[in-house]
Order: sequence, then C-alpha cells, then structure tokens
Amino acid sequence: MQTEERRAYQKAYQKTYKRKYRDRREYHEAYRDTHKEKPRDRIEYQKAYSKIYRQKEEVKERSKVAGRKRQVLKLGNHHEGYTYTEIFERDGWLCGICGRKINKRLKYPNPRSKSIDHIVPLSKGGADAPINLQASHLRCNISKNANFGGQLRLIA
Repeated sequence: MQTEERRAYQKAYQKTYKRKYRDRREYHEAYRDTHKEKPRDRIEYQKAYSKIYRQKEEVKERSKVAGRKRQVLKLGNHHEGYTYTEIFERDGWLCGICGRKINKRLKYPNPRSKSIDHIVPLSKGGADAPINLQASHLRCNISKNANFGGQLRLIA
C-alpha cells in the first residue's frame, strides 16, 4: 500500500514541477553532449601545463632547495632559506675551492658546471645556511667529498 501512495505522490509532484524536471533533463543532455571529450582534453592540458611549469628555472630551484631542506632536517641540522642563484651571485661565479670562474651555461653532467658546496659538510654537522655555502665546480665539489678542504680558500 505504501508503494502505491508513494507513486501517486511522485506523479502529483512531477505534474506540479514538470518544467523543473524538463529543464534539468535538457541541461543534463546538453552537458553530456558538450563534455564527451572534455575529461581527456582537460587531462592532456593539465599534463602539458605541469610539464611547462616544472621546466621553469625558479621552480626547479625551489624544488632543489625543498629537497635539500628535507635532507638537512632529517640529519638534525639547521636550515636557512636560500636560492642557488643567491649563492652564485654572492660569490661572483668563482669556485670557492679552486678559485676559477664558473661558466653559467654549462649543465649538470659537465665537470665544470655549477655546484653548491657545504664548507662544513652536512654529514659532519654543518648547517645548511648561506654562511656555510660556497659556489664551486662540480668536479671540485666531488673531489672534496666530505672533507674540510674548501674552508681554507675562504680564509685566504
């Protein structure tokens, strides 16, 4: 008996709000027609946008600094905010270990490319702060390893 009463109620409701139902149905049909290909297009757009965004130099640098911050805090050392370009500009694009000029255009695999060196290594308790950082060549930084070799260059 309840189902018959419910059906009667629904029929009466639909008669009174017929236009509302028709408009809603038309909207959904139109939405389905216009959005058939949209999800795929939106996903492709988002992928392309995020790829372009990640290639920006300042975004790359921010992600490097954020990764370094995580690593430093895991070691229990102190971290201060900085960007790599601040360190290179401060040091005048000169290597703090060998004293030669650093070429700005060289990229990572090249041994003469730019690199940031911690004067007191993080593994020995050094802080990740601009005062403990110096610009260096990649080769110089790798050859220094976790030693205190580059500290004398700043004093001299």
